[in-house]
Amino acid sequence: MRNAALWFDKKLGLEEHSIAHYAWVIVGIAGVVQMVGAAIRMAFGVLIDPLVAAFGWTPGSIGLAYALMSIVTALSSPLAGYLGNRFGARKTMAAGTVLFFIGMMWTSQTKEIWELYVAYGIVFGVSQALLLVPVVPAVASWFRRHLGLGTGIMMVSWSLGPALVVQVLAVLFNTVGWSQAFMIVGIAGTATLAVILLFFRNTPEEAGKVAYGTYSSDKPLVTSGNIFVSTQQEFQGYVYKTNAFWNLINIHFLGCVGHAVILVGIIPLGISKGLGPLTAAGVLTTISIVSVITRLIAPILSERLSAKTVMFIAFFGQGVGVFLLLTANSTLDFYIFAVVWAIPYGGEGTAFPVVNRQYYGHSPMGTTYGWQLLGAGLGMALGGVLPGMVFDITGTYTWAIILSAAFSLAGAASIVLLDKSKRQLIPDWPVMETGAVSTDAAARSPVRSNQPGSNPVSGD
Repeated sequence: MRNAALWFDKKLGLEEHSIAHYAWVIVGIAGVVQMVGAAIRMAFGVLIDPLVAAFGWTPGSIGLAYALMSIVTALSSPLAGYLGNRFGARKTMAAGTVLFFIGMMWTSQTKEIWELYVAYGIVFGVSQALLLVPVVPAVASWFRRHLGLGTGIMMVSWSLGPALVVQVLAVLFNTVGWSQAFMIVGIAGTATLAVILLFFRNTPEEAGKVAYGTYSSDKPLVTSGNIFVSTQQEFQGYVYKTNAFWNLINIHFLGCVGHAVILVGIIPLGISKGLGPLTAAGVLTTISIVSVITRLIAPILSERLSAKTVMFIAFFGQGVGVFLLLTANSTLDFYIFAVVWAIPYGGEGTAFPVVNRQYYGHSPMGTTYGWQLLGAGLGMALGGVLPGMVFDITGTYTWAIILSAAFSLAGAASIVLLDKSKRQLIPDWPVMETGAVSTDAAARSPVRSNQPGSNPVSGD
C-alpha cells in the first residue's frame, strides 16, 4: 500500500504534499467515525413521522428526544475532550462504540416515549460525545502544517454520512419498518467502528512517525497532553483567559441552532407542503451532498486566507438562505432551497479546528474543542426541538424558519467581535528538546520554528 502511494507521489510530482503518509489513514478513519457517529443524529428528521404513525406521539414530544440527546452530548463534550487528551482518542472512541451499539439496539426496541428519551437521548448522547469530540483534535495532532486540507477531507464525511443514511433509513423504513432499520444500521455501524479503530493511532509519536508537513529543521512537538499533564493544564489556563475561547462557544451555539431547525424540520415541513416521504428525505440528502463542496473548501480557505472571514460568510449565507423556505410550496422550490442553503451551511462549522490552531498554536485542543462542542450541542438541542414545538403551537413551521435565520445572523454578528485569526493569542505549545523530560519552562516561552526554506519530511 505504501509503495503504491509513493508511486503516485512520484507520478503526480508531489513535493509539498504526499499521499504516502499515515496521517491520511488517520483522516480516513476519522471520516468514517464522523460518518457513522453523526449520521443517525443528522437523519433524525426521517424518524419523526414513522414514530407519529406507530405510537401517536406528537412531533414536539419526539423532538424532545433529539433535544435531550444534544444536551447530553453537549454536557459530555468537555469531559470527552479531556479524556481524549488524557487517555487517548482511541480508548475514548472505543467506549463510545460500545454505547453506540447499546443506544441503537435499545432505540430499535422502544415501545414507550421514556425509552426513546433514555436510549436515544442519554445513551446515544454520551456515545456521540465520546466518538466525535476526541477524533478532531487527534487528527489535528497529525498535521504540523496543512491542517486545513486534512480537516476539509475529514469534514466531507459530515455530509456523506447523512446523505447515505437518510436514504438508507427512508428505504428501510418503507421495507422492514423503523425498528428493524435501526437494528440493521446499529449492527453495521458498530462493526465498522470496531474494525477501523484497530488501525487508529492517537499521535505521530505513538506510531513512531512525525506529523504531516514537518520540515527537517523543525523541532519535534509534544503532540499529546497525556505526556506532560502539568504543562497541558497550565497552557489550558491561558486559553480560558482569552475572549475568543468564550466567543467561539457562543458562535457554535448560535450556528447550530440555526441549522438544526432546518435539518430536523425540513422533512416534516416538506411533507406538510405535500411532498412524499422519500421526496422530502431527498431534500435533506441534497443538502448533505451539496455541502460536501464547502466542507472541503472552507477549512483550506480558512488556513490560507482568514478563518474569521470564511466563518462570517458561511453564517451570514446560512441565515439569509433560510428565507427561501417562506415561499417554498413545490418540490422544485424545496430542492432549489437545498442547493442554495447547503453551500454556506457546509462551511459553517468546519473552520473551528483551523481557527483553534491559529489562536492557540499546536497545543492539544481536545479540552478547548470539547467546550466549543458544548455550545454546539446545546444549540443542536434548542434547534432540534423548535420545529416540533412551533408546529404544536401554531400549526405551521413559519416561525421556526424565522428563528433559524435570526440565530444564524446573530452568529455572524458575533464573529465580527473575534480577534484576527492570523494573530496567535498565547505562546506556542512547547517543542521537545533533545533529552528533555519536562517542558514546563518551554510552555512559557514562544517558539517559532516555521522556516519556508526548509524541506518537509514525510514521517514514514
